[in-house]
Amino acid sequence: MNPSYFNLASAASYGEARMDVLANNLANINTPGFKADQMHFSEVLAGTAQASVQAGQHMELTQGTVAKTGNPLDLAISGDGYFVVDTPEGDRFTRDGMFTLDAAGMLVTAQGRPVLGQGGPIAIDANAGPVTVTNTGEVWANGAQIATLQIVDFDDPASLRKAGNNLLEGGDPVAVDNPQVIQGAVEGSNVTAVREMARMIEISRAYETYQKILQTVDTAAGQTNGIGDA
Repeated sequence: MNPSYFNLASAASYGEARMDVLANNLANINTPGFKADQMHFSEVLAGTAQASVQAGQHMELTQGTVAKTGNPLDLAISGDGYFVVDTPEGDRFTRDGMFTLDAAGMLVTAQGRPVLGQGGPIAIDANAGPVTVTNTGEVWANGAQIATLQIVDFDDPASLRKAGNNLLEGGDPVAVDNPQVIQGAVEGSNVTAVREMARMIEISRAYETYQKILQTVDTAAGQTNGIGDA
């Protein structure tokens, strides 16, 4: 195969993968605590006739904007830390603090997974009156502390990966000593619509350029073959 075809096809394939990532980011622009994904170059395969670039993917873990909701079970973390969620596959982690109570009075995620306190799942009596969550994660009702949210962080955040349902997995969690919890608020997605749209336009233009170059290379190859046949 002509190396030019291979290199251009590799570039176009990378552009398509990057476009898929950006489209998914935009689809989750209103998902609480969602972390945008980005593509990056990870390795250059040089020294061959078909040099190309390997691409990887990483999460942007910057904090999204915290917005007040007034719902006492909506919680946001300011700064470092993740809520811990119990799932059949083990503990998972999230910045999405849009919690509710299930029929059994357990504090759960939007998907019904229990939110963990330092002593396990958190049960709140629906008749206990107003629930107060302090900025250090203590949960109070009826004038008594009933739980403390388990909030963890990671020495190597890059070890985290998405596990579906706005949850993360991987890494070695360590307790956050002084978490900053905000009650009655949620952290929004860290996706920036204008930036993602600009990147999509950039990729679309590059893809059009690759197509034009491929057509030029194909035309030149055809002319060369015609000369050889003559």
